[in-house]
Amino acid sequence: MEQLSDRDAAIDYLQVTLEEYQVDGDTSFFLSEIRTVVEAQGGVSKLAEKIDIEPQVLSDMLTSKVAPRLDMFSTILQVLGCRLSIESLSDTSCSPHSANADHPVTPSGVVDQNLEVATENRK
Repeated sequence: MEQLSDRDAAIDYLQVTLEEYQVDGDTSFFLSEIRTVVEAQGGVSKLAEKIDIEPQVLSDMLTSKVAPRLDMFSTILQVLGCRLSIESLSDTSCSPHSANADHPVTPSGVVDQNLEVATENRK
């Protein structure tokens, strides 16, 4: 966990975690991994202070089985030094009709998931 105190290492870790989430759709695991990075970057209390919410609210959000609202998720990532980013799944059109088994529109076996996003280091 100590290596995650380094911002670049944390962003690489979040990227891998996001890729795993996109495959299995396990929101609670994804949020727990974000919490791991939050702890390495100073803890829930410090992050909660930076985004002006109660630490317990942030803690509950990061231990939930439900993804936080997109604006709150974006704020959390911003404080961690990264941002949401959209990228093409392939060189084909983005239309749902172009989805196939190799590039599904939603994670496998999941119908109701949030938009797939990538983390990007902001320097």
